[in-house]
Amino acid sequence: MSYYGEDPTRFRGPGDTRIDDHGPKWTGLHALLTREHFWREYDYIWLPDDDLAVDQAAVNRLFARSAELGLELAQPALSWRSYYSHLITIHHPSFIARFTDFIEIMAPCFRRGFLEVCLPILGETQSGWGLDWILPKRQSKGALGCAIVDDVEITHTRPVGGPNYAALRGGVNAEDEGRALAERYGVPRCSPQVLGAMARDRRRLDGAIQEQAVVLQDMLGKDVAAFLASRLRTETPRTVIR
Repeated sequence: MSYYGEDPTRFRGPGDTRIDDHGPKWTGLHALLTREHFWREYDYIWLPDDDLAVDQAAVNRLFARSAELGLELAQPALSWRSYYSHLITIHHPSFIARFTDFIEIMAPCFRRGFLEVCLPILGETQSGWGLDWILPKRQSKGALGCAIVDDVEITHTRPVGGPNYAALRGGVNAEDEGRALAERYGVPRCSPQVLGAMARDRRRLDGAIQEQAVVLQDMLGKDVAAFLASRLRTETPRTVIR
């Protein structure tokens, strides 16, 4: 638990590990993961923000699906009730998982070995912006190494921004930091793409094969249309699609 408060007794129970490195999420995580080694006993490590609603069964399913698909990097899909920034992260009910070139930093799940590879980069950012595009490019499995798991839903309960950004030091601007980090690693910040998918019937769809790409795009389009129609019927907060 990355704790922003001053109460010395909170999150000190059995099985808890409390991060007391004050500051933004990624600064604290880099300090913790560098200093401690307990996380190396696990196959997968999930690093969620503090404003995500999810139950234990969903977390277990995220780990199980990540292992089943052999993913280096993953995230759960956002429920249709969520605040969101990127349409690609919204739950697509036609799929078990969509292989992507993008993972949002609010909820990345790492295979342990890949987290070890990425650890130095995590120390280069306060806001985490830019990691969304950089981390998927660093995994070695190409189009099959990174996915948004639609079989697992979480709800993002707050608008984008919050304590993490308020804690940025030295006048750091998240957008500027993200742009600079992406340029440093030569990774363009372009529109996120779905590269392939596993459909609900467990069909594999490869976006690089024309016939399968047509089917994939049709299914994606239908899911997006259903989501947008649902938002129009509800009072769920709107957000900008990037």
